[in-house]
Amino acid sequence: MNILKKSAFYTILFLSIITSAQAQKVEDIFSNTDYAVTWMGIDYSHAKVVGSVSQWGGTPPVSKNDLKERYYAAWNYLFIDEADKYNIAEMLHRKYVNTDISMIKKINDNASVDSVEVKITPYYGLQDIQSFVKTYPAIEKPGIGLVFITESMNKTAAEAFYHVVFFNTQTKEVLLHERMRGTPGGSGVRNYWAGSYYKVIEMIESTTYSKWKAKFGGKANKPAPTW
Repeated sequence: MNILKKSAFYTILFLSIITSAQAQKVEDIFSNTDYAVTWMGIDYSHAKVVGSVSQWGGTPPVSKNDLKERYYAAWNYLFIDEADKYNIAEMLHRKYVNTDISMIKKINDNASVDSVEVKITPYYGLQDIQSFVKTYPAIEKPGIGLVFITESMNKTAAEAFYHVVFFNTQTKEVLLHERMRGTPGGSGVRNYWAGSYYKVIEMIESTTYSKWKAKFGGKANKPAPTW
């Protein structure tokens, strides 16, 4: 490779890296570009249980420690063990979405459950969500991260609330955020609450994604994506 060709090659490579690191616009989620989206899992570190966890049943009844030691991981591994059902790529109308739940798993493993039980449903705003994302550790992969941040689970009202969050993995800037309600359903504690985020996935795939794209997607006509 001669000097000119080598210089051009490294210039293109450098610009590609910079472009990936600067995925800071909400349009990048929807436009036909090569921006990678990585599914990082469900963050339960700020989740609240309205009422008592023991009301969820189980033999012996579910405890607060069971949440962290058993269920937080189990709910996330469904995206790997049953990927055809909990399909994030289909939810986003993409051919492929990366999956790396390692960061969120560590966060959930270290979450405190001392004050997880509350009397009323909390409400996290955008500022709260941005502050949560800012505390995430450094992420090596450039592009767009996607997490569901769990707000609350209420057995009496048969509902759970999740914040669907797209963010720039380099700057931790939230690009798109929406609070969504899911109705749980299924046998056993794991499947019952998994049903709540499955409903959110279905809702996004069927209607919400189109609304997001119409609002934020921009009008650029670009070549077909390669992801």
